[in-house]
Amino acid sequence: MSIPRRGHETDAGIDLTAMAVEQKRPDIFFFDCGISIHVSDGFYVEIVPRSSIIKTDFIMANSVGIIDPDYRGRIFIPFRYVGSGDGMQAAEELLHQRIAQMLVCKLELCRIEAVDFL
Repeated sequence: MSIPRRGHETDAGIDLTAMAVEQKRPDIFFFDCGISIHVSDGFYVEIVPRSSIIKTDFIMANSVGIIDPDYRGRIFIPFRYVGSGDGMQAAEELLHQRIAQMLVCKLELCRIEAVDFL
């Protein structure tokens, strides 16, 4: 298991490491970060790709992942393979690499109201 950590003490993002991979479609791969999460009330988590992912043939399939406070479970991150070779081989090369960041954010709830005019 790779415990998530910040690269530097003042970094906003907490690095997540790919521990296992499952191919869901020819171009979609789910990376298991090897950890489960429970978000405290009043917070939510955003999962974003690390900037270094640009050096690979992968992009995060859903751009940003949102983990709500009521979620309990493992973190899987979907990536789309945009390369031309063997996607599974490329995915396996990312194992044990930091592929994404977890941002813990304060949850601000709002009330939504439908109006006829602004």
